[in-house]
Parts: sequence; structure tokens; C-alpha cells
Amino acid sequence: MGACITNISNKKILFAYHRLDVIGGIETRWIDEFKYLKKNNYHITLLAPSEKINPGIAKLLSIDSLIPVYVNDLDSANNFISLVNCIIDTIRTQDIDILSVHMFNKFVFASIIAAQVCKTPIISTVHGTPDIYKKPIERIIYQHFSDKSIGLSVTVSRHLDSILKTQAPEACIIPNLINLEKYKAQTINESDTWLMVSRLSPEKFPSILRFLKTANLSGIKHIHLAGGGDKNAIHKIETLIKSLNLEIEIKCLGEVEDIASLIPQYCGVAGLGRVALEGLANKKPVCILTPDGNLVGLVTTDNFHYLEDYNFMGKTLNPIDETEFKRQVESHTSTDSEDIYQLLSSTLSTESWPKFIEKYDRVEFVPNAALEAFYHKLDYFANAMSAPFFNDPLFIHLLKETVMEYDLSDINHLLDFYNNSYGLQKKYPSPIKMKSRMSLKQRILNIF
Repeated sequence: MGACITNISNKKILFAYHRLDVIGGIETRWIDEFKYLKKNNYHITLLAPSEKINPGIAKLLSIDSLIPVYVNDLDSANNFISLVNCIIDTIRTQDIDILSVHMFNKFVFASIIAAQVCKTPIISTVHGTPDIYKKPIERIIYQHFSDKSIGLSVTVSRHLDSILKTQAPEACIIPNLINLEKYKAQTINESDTWLMVSRLSPEKFPSILRFLKTANLSGIKHIHLAGGGDKNAIHKIETLIKSLNLEIEIKCLGEVEDIASLIPQYCGVAGLGRVALEGLANKKPVCILTPDGNLVGLVTTDNFHYLEDYNFMGKTLNPIDETEFKRQVESHTSTDSEDIYQLLSSTLSTESWPKFIEKYDRVEFVPNAALEAFYHKLDYFANAMSAPFFNDPLFIHLLKETVMEYDLSDINHLLDFYNNSYGLQKKYPSPIKMKSRMSLKQRILNIF
């Protein structure tokens, strides 16, 4: 069993993540988290698949070393075991003291197994509901079986904390924090252009088009759209925008690595999550969108804490129409922005990071003998399993065999429950994707 970490001097922490090729919420969060870890004498190593690493993004992070690993199709049991063994080798050769993982997927599952074998304490961070609601068999494997190895479970909002049932000995909410020092020197540009930030993928199209239509009817004349996507998606959204015949002038900026540097140039910001925080830190009016195409409207002193509980994702708040949005924009003042900034400063400043790093210092190794035994069984029977191996009856048999041998009645109960109700292999439906009988065009037409 590992000992409690009390001396943080020169401790080595390994962050394992399944990609480092885009800038999103976790990458932006790491920029500040890593800086404070470095201030507390942590040595930071980042491990990611070699084919999913963008060197430019890696340079934005305060890391001591980046370790690329070759990751082949993880639906193959042999490939999965190879990844586990590679991560075990990394933990041992790099003398890693703590493993930190994000999300729930096979890459994280492999990392947790490796840490369990190496008797290394584990921190797990969950950022969104999609991280939690996988197929039932994946929920059981990732969140219940693997969770028995977690020393510190972190969620980023009260909303997620209420959904994620963890068995970790310590759990806490570490919200997405904003570095307000970064914005002190920024000057406010009084241009009449708004900045909208969104990934350009089909499931985002309804929210993009909703805001553009609303902005057009509200008197906004210019919008710049920042966000990357594949060529087909970009062509599609450009075609859809043209088909609306809006009077508003729209310019697509493409993928922008440092959104924060853009924000001072604009008079307002539309987006969600981290983008909302950066807009508020720049004392701009910020419009919250939802992935399903609803418009929540501006952040105010009245809804600030409610939005904070949902990581500024716009969940559960009633959408507004164009008339109300126009009223909000016209009535918003610099005093309103200053009042919201004070709320931001008192609750979500990165100056709070040191008290959270203290929790990292105390994280302990949690033994999970059943998980280690399951790994060795997978290793032995890997050649006998078809792909995807999570669907193989032998995999399910070995899982059930293991949880019975180690008297894990909670997992055994869940296996029976899902098998007799929803089904172990059935996917949960995505509320932000179109229904199977409704085309993207029909869905967009329904919005307008």
C-alpha cells in the first residue's frame, strides 16, 4: 500500500489523457492548474497517444516532459493490454508518485489499471455529463469497478457532483477557475462586433444558427465566429448561414488557440463554459448558449451562481426569445459587468488553486485487488476475445466471475440490473444529437 503524500517537494505527477490535439475545456484548465502545481514543486509529465499530439498545444502547458505512446485500436483486448503495460513501464521508469486522469474511456481505464499495479495514488476529474453516461457496461467498468481505485474524485460543478456517485475516500468540487491577473492589462475595445466561440460540428449547428438569427433581429451588425472543424462541417455551416439571408456581417476565424487574447477586441461574447468565464473576466456582456440550440441570454448577477452550479453550460434555465435578448443587450451597462466581475473574483479566481493543490498532497493509494486480478485474467485470455472485447461474452463472464470472487456485491447487483432492464451493451441516447428520423435540416428548420 502506498503512503500518504505529506512532502510535496519534487513529487512527480503523471497526467494521462487520450488526446492533445485540440484546445478545449480540460486543456485550458490545465494551463493554470499546471502553473500552480509547478509553484508547489510538482514535476509534471503528460502522457498521450502519439497520433493525437499537437506540439503547439503542448507548448502552452507548463510541463516538464511529454511522453507519446503508440495506441492502436483499443477494441482489441491485445492492444488494450499492450497499452496498460506501456503505462506501467512509464510509471515505473519515470518514478511517478501520482496519476491524474480525466473522463471515462478505455485509455483512462488502462491508466487506472497501470496505477493500481504500480500502487500509485490516482486523481480523477470529471467535466461533463457525457463523461458519466456511457453504455451501462462502460459505466460499470469505468465508474464503479475502476472507481474503487480512485484516491481523490474531482468534479467541476455541483451539478456533476450530484450525479457522480464515487467511492473515493475524498471527493471535492474544483470549478473551472479563471486567472484574473491575465486580464488586468487588457483594454476594452468599444467596437460593435461580437465574438462567438463554438466548435464547428453538426451537433453545434443549431446553437450557432440560433445565436446568429437572434443577433440579427437584435440589431447586432457584426459577428466573428471562432472554432475549428473538418472541411465538410465548415462548408456545411457556411452554406447554412448563407441560406438564412441575414443582414448581419459574419466572419469565420477558424481554429483559434488563444481565445482569451481575442476577447478584448469585441463588445460581447457568445459561448459557454470556459469561454463564458474569459468573457466575464474581460468585463464583457456574455450570452450563454446551450448545445441543443437554445439561447439562455446574458449572464447577470441574478443567474451567476445558478450558472456556476452548471459550469456555465446553460442547463435547466429557460430559454429566451429575440425580444428579450435585445432588451438585455440594450440595458446592459458597464456597472453590470463590474458587479459580475466582483462575483467572479470572489468565487472563481485561480487564486483558489493552492487550497485545492493541498488535496493533491494528501491523496493516498487505494488498493483494488479485484481490478488487478481482472487485468491479469484479461492478459491471459486476450487472444481468445473478439473485438470489441467489451462485447465478448468471455469478457462479461470474467468480470462477473471476478466481482463474485471478491464479493463485490454492488457491481454484481448492477450487472444483473442492467442486463434485465436497459441492457448492458445498449448506448444511452444523446440529447444533443438529432433523433434518428429527423435530419439536421429538419432540426434546424424547427428552430426557426
